[in-house]
Amino acid sequence: MTQGHTTSRAAGQATRSAILSAATRLFAEHGFNQASVRTIAAAAEVDPALVIRHFGSKESLFLQTIDPMGGELGEVMAGPLETLGRRLVEHFLGKAGTSLRQNFVALIQASDRPHVKDELIRSTGLVFVQPIASRLSGDRPELRAALVAAQVGGLLNSLFLAEDPVIAAAGDEDVIDLYGGAIQHLLTP
Repeated sequence: MTQGHTTSRAAGQATRSAILSAATRLFAEHGFNQASVRTIAAAAEVDPALVIRHFGSKESLFLQTIDPMGGELGEVMAGPLETLGRRLVEHFLGKAGTSLRQNFVALIQASDRPHVKDELIRSTGLVFVQPIASRLSGDRPELRAALVAAQVGGLLNSLFLAEDPVIAAAGDEDVIDLYGGAIQHLLTP
């Protein structure tokens, strides 16, 4: 490899990293719709054409900046199935002031884009539905696991997007008991 090629590759990686860093910050701060390719390019101090050259589209860049499932879910999912509903609700209630909230809101804003919607469905299946379904006994494990994912999504919507005042005013233990119990009924009927 020549010196010029190595220097060019390093510059390309630095540009890609700068774009990714700027996009991560701007998507979190402003959401998908308000963070334009031009704004991201300006924050990264690059030409907007480089954003598309490195990532293909705003949607592809967006998907590389977020974790659709909020990370740290593996530890929650690994515990006993008999208390998983409660642990899931407890986990997500504790994420109100974190990047999960920003990621969730940005994902909902972008979910009308087919590429984003497809990735959200794929990630939910891979990270959430399949691991739960594989642990369930009885009838229709995949459907029950998908309904658990839907219930968690509903909770996140109420907490992070709608900011439901009734849920916000309730004590965490009440929400964990009631909603965790509803989820648990799908897991261990």
